[in-house]
Amino acid sequence: MKDLIELLVKKYPQIANYIDETEPEEPIIVLVNGEPANQNRELKNNDEVFLFPPASGGFPEGLIIEEDVSVDNIIEEMRKNPEFIRSGAVVIFIGFVKGFVENNVEVYELSYDAYKPFANVKLKEIAEKYSRKPNVIDVRIYHKVSKLKPKETTVYIFVSAIDRKTAFNIAREVLERVKHETPIWKLERRSDGEFWVLGDGRRVPRPRTTRQQ
Repeated sequence: MKDLIELLVKKYPQIANYIDETEPEEPIIVLVNGEPANQNRELKNNDEVFLFPPASGGFPEGLIIEEDVSVDNIIEEMRKNPEFIRSGAVVIFIGFVKGFVENNVEVYELSYDAYKPFANVKLKEIAEKYSRKPNVIDVRIYHKVSKLKPKETTVYIFVSAIDRKTAFNIAREVLERVKHETPIWKLERRSDGEFWVLGDGRRVPRPRTTRQQ
C-alpha cells in the first residue's frame, strides 16, 4: 500500500497534503476491498483501493458524535444558510434506545461503534446528496457512537425544505440510507444475550466466547 501511495503522490502531488504524519487527526482515508487499511497493508492482485480526503465541515453536515446536540443550536446554524429564507418547514427525527424489543425482551444497553473517518465521509455524502433534491434546503445528520442506555438518544436528522411533505419524506429516506450504508455497528445487550442489529432491523446472535461463558 505504501508503494502505491508513493506512486500516486508523484503523479498527484496534492495528495501529500493529506498524509502528513504530523497531522494524525486528519489522515487520508484508505479502503481496500471496502475495508479500512493503513499504509502497511500488503496489496494483492485485483485488490480494489479507494482513497478519500478527510471529512470537512460546512453545510449540509453529517457527523459522528459522542454527546447530545442542541436542537436549538442546530436550527440556528441552519438559519445561517442563505437559502433558509425559502424554507417552510424543518422536520427533526430523533432516535432513542428502546428498553424492550421482540416479545418484550429487556434491553440493558446499545453499543454503537464506527470507523469514524469513513463514517463521517458517508454521513456527509448522504446529507449533501439529499440537500440537492428538489425543494430541499438543508440536511444535517448526527449519529452517536457510544454505549447507550434505554431512553438515551442515538441519531438526529434535520431536514429543511420548502414544504412539510418534502421535509417528512426526505427525513424518512435519509434515515434508511444512514441505517443501511454508514459503517456503524450496533450491539444490543439484553436479558437473553447479545445481538448485532442489522440495518433492516434483523438481529444476529453474538457468539459467546470462553470468557463470557
